Amino acid sequence: MTPATAERRRNYHVGNVRGQLLAAARDILHESGRSGLSLRAIADRAGVAPGTVYYHYADKAALLSGLAIDGFRQLGDAMREAYDAGPADGGLRTTGMAYLNFLREKPELYELAYEALDAGRREDVTAAEAEAFAVLRQAIMAEFAAVHPPEVAHKIAEAIWAWGRGIAVVALSRGAPGHGPKDEAVESAVRGLEALILRR
Repeated sequence: MTPATAERRRNYHVGNVRGQLLAAARDILHESGRSGLSLRAIADRAGVAPGTVYYHYADKAALLSGLAIDGFRQLGDAMREAYDAGPADGGLRTTGMAYLNFLREKPELYELAYEALDAGRREDVTAAEAEAFAVLRQAIMAEFAAVHPPEVAHKIAEAIWAWGRGIAVVALSRGAPGHGPKDEAVESAVRGLEALILRR
C-alpha cells in the first residue's frame, strides 16, 4: 500500500463510501478516460479496499451506471441553475448554453452517461435522463407559453433535447481527444437554434 493510499483510507468517511467511489470514478474518468476506470483504481483513489466496492455496487457495470446517473443529475442541476439566474424569457438561451457548456467541460462524463442510457438495461439511468430533460422542458414551455399551446411547447422541448444530443455527437467527433467542443462552437450552435425557432 502506498503512503498516498494509506492517507486516503485514514480520511474516508464510512457513511459516504458510495459518494466517494463516484467522486473517485469521476476524477479518473476526467484524467485518464474510460480506460482508467478499473474497480481497483477507483477503490485506490477513494481510499478503500477493493473488496469494499462490491458492498455498494454489484460489478463495474453497476458503478458506471451510478456514474451515468450522477452525470445526468449534474447536467440537470447546471441547466436549472442557469435558468434560475437568467431572464424570465430566456429559457432556450440559458438552458441551451448550460447544456453545451456541460458538454464542453465534461465530455467524458457526458459520453459515458449516454452510453449507459443507450445500453437500455437500467431504469434508474433512464429516469435520471428524464429528470434532466424535465428541467429544459419546464424552461422551454414557460418561454413559449404565450405563443404555443402546452402540447406544442412540449414537442419543441423534445426537438431541442434531440438537437442537443446531435450537436454533442458532432462536436465531440470534431474535437481533439479528451476535449469538448470549443467555446465558439457552443455559442454558434445556441444562437443558430435560437434564430431558427424564434426567427430573430
